[in-house]
Amino acid sequence: MIEIIHTVGYFITMNPGYAGRKELPENLKVLFRGVMMMVPDREIIMKVKLASVGYNAIDTLGKKFNILYRLCEEQLSKQKHYDFGLRNILSVLRTAGNTKRQEPKSDEEMLLYRSLRDMNLSKLVSDDIPLFNSLLTDIFPNVKSVPKVNYPVIEKGVREQVEKKRLIYQDTWILKNI
Repeated sequence: MIEIIHTVGYFITMNPGYAGRKELPENLKVLFRGVMMMVPDREIIMKVKLASVGYNAIDTLGKKFNILYRLCEEQLSKQKHYDFGLRNILSVLRTAGNTKRQEPKSDEEMLLYRSLRDMNLSKLVSDDIPLFNSLLTDIFPNVKSVPKVNYPVIEKGVREQVEKKRLIYQDTWILKNI
C-alpha cells in the first residue's frame, strides 16, 4: 500500500515498506492529509506495455508474465535485492521491446522468455536459479530452444579483465555481466 501525503502545491510520496524509506515523524504527519491508493493491476500494465512495444499476443504473454512474477514472489527465497515490482516489470518490458524490434520475425513467446530469463538470472542467488528456470519452463512450455545471443565486446572485456587480474575464468561471469 502506498501512502501519499498532500501539501499545498506539492506531493510527498512515502512508501514505508520500500527499502531505504522511512515513516514520517508524528509531528509532521499531523500537518498533512493522508490519501490511500489501491495496488495497480500489474497484468493490465504488462499487456498495455507489451502492445506498445510491438507484441501481438499480449493477452497470453501478459498473463504468463504476471503469473511468473507472482510465483517468483511466493516461491523464491526472500532476498533484499529481489525486485518483482513495477520498476523491474517496466525494465523487462523495455528490454523485450528492444528485442522485438531487433528480431521482428522471431516467436514472441521465445523473445519474452529470453528477456525474462536474461533480466532476472543475474540477480538470483544460486539456490533460486533452478526454481526460476523450472518456473519459466512450466509457464512457457512451447519454448523448446532459445538461441544464445552473443555479446562479443562484453565477453572479450570480461576475459581481458580475468587475465589482467590473474583470476580463473568462469562461464557464469559472462551471464552475470550481461
